[in-house]
Amino acid sequence: MRRRGFTMVELSFSIVFVSGLLLLLTFIILQVTSIYQKTMSVKAINETGRELIDQFSRSISASTLVSTNSRCASVDEGHRDACIKDNAFRFIYHQYESDNFRVSGRNLDEPVPTSGAFCTGLYSYIWNTGYVLNSSNVGADVYRATVKYEIDDTDIERNDFRLLRVYDPVGKLCKNNVNGSTYSFRTEANNVVYELPVGEEPTELLDSSEADLALYDLRLFHPARHVYSGQAYYSGTFVLGTLQGQIDIYANGDYCKAPPSNDLGEFTYCAINKFNFASQATGESDD
Repeated sequence: MRRRGFTMVELSFSIVFVSGLLLLLTFIILQVTSIYQKTMSVKAINETGRELIDQFSRSISASTLVSTNSRCASVDEGHRDACIKDNAFRFIYHQYESDNFRVSGRNLDEPVPTSGAFCTGLYSYIWNTGYVLNSSNVGADVYRATVKYEIDDTDIERNDFRLLRVYDPVGKLCKNNVNGSTYSFRTEANNVVYELPVGEEPTELLDSSEADLALYDLRLFHPARHVYSGQAYYSGTFVLGTLQGQIDIYANGDYCKAPPSNDLGEFTYCAINKFNFASQATGESDD
């Protein structure tokens, strides 16, 4: 009995066709997943950015008014004028910078933010930037700020935090790193330690998630103070982005240095956005 079957030529064409179909399907899956990851990353940044704006605004609004006189009282007389002219700004905000490490092996053109603190007079915020949190950047670990605190008689020390909030009505986190006698910073960018008030446990505002977000910069402008009411008006800006993508916020247009991965098991996307915030301190004066 004669049985019909595929010839070698027909079988070869069938295999080629199925292989091409699978390749096309794989390419479509990669593109769709990449678009999905991009959309989710951008969405996560925008949502988180709005939450941080609300967080900063509420803390500032409920804080005491900026008191230049009381904050500069601890500064030696020879340096007190500088503190007053600066509106005691260093007791409110500072951000350290360093140009002594490289992003993905590339020399930086200018210093980049590494860590900082912002003390509203109610809650204080401390952060490590995406530059130092990304372990692939040469020298990143050295420039991470360290936070120390005690909970239930247990001493905790860590430098992997992203953005911490702590109840700190006296602004201890900013004062500790300012030399009260000369109105200068006590530490360099590679030696920053924040010791929290006893019993206070910080809250991480940028928990690790699928989006893997971090601050790359947070700038606070000198607060303006009303002549008669004494109420202070704060404004600032911050840059929020993903850790993946080797972001450099000072690059000329090409902020993401690493392309998205094409590995089916590791879809990543680089996203970044800049946000502005402003709020008025309406609490009672601490004069």
